[in-house]
Amino acid sequence: MSDNKDLTVNPLSGNFSTSGADTSMRGFAHPKEKAVLENAKEILGKTETGARLLDVMNHYKIPIRVMSGREITYTTPDDSTVYLMAPPAVTKSYDVVALTLGCGIRDVEQGMVGFKRPDKDLDPVEYAAMTFSKSLDIIVNMCKIADELKEKLGFQKPLDIVYELGHGNIYKAQKANADYNEIVDLFVEGERNATEGLL
Repeated sequence: MSDNKDLTVNPLSGNFSTSGADTSMRGFAHPKEKAVLENAKEILGKTETGARLLDVMNHYKIPIRVMSGREITYTTPDDSTVYLMAPPAVTKSYDVVALTLGCGIRDVEQGMVGFKRPDKDLDPVEYAAMTFSKSLDIIVNMCKIADELKEKLGFQKPLDIVYELGHGNIYKAQKANADYNEIVDLFVEGERNATEGLL
């Protein structure tokens, strides 16, 4: 990916990455932070899932910061603040920033409802199971937002990202109101296929 091609790579980096940003977060505020955040919130608020998440953000006063980075992603290093990363030329991708904002708010919301990040001292199997559950929850949330952005507002790129990340089957299953176990099976299969592709 070159600097001026597709600037929208992975809204799911979340807690597992600080891609595109200095981990200290100091001195990296996006030059158009206010505009980026306001445009993303406006778009997100026009979807049912996004409006609920913005209510959560407002109710719990979840701080949101926009930092300069190479790609659109997020991190929640302290489990209470969402740091969105976005390149300077992000203005044509506010729909993707909205999708990423929704994922970030859901990540913080998980901890607020007791679905906390697993302790690294846990048994490896239990740690993996908790990480898996948290990731799947955020992916399903992302699929819902992407679908609503497409169906209600005509934004195609967020849904394209769902497919690019390999979650097309999860998207189709949740849209068809599949039960949770079926969605879990699809996620496991997708992770297995991705892992085998790296070997």
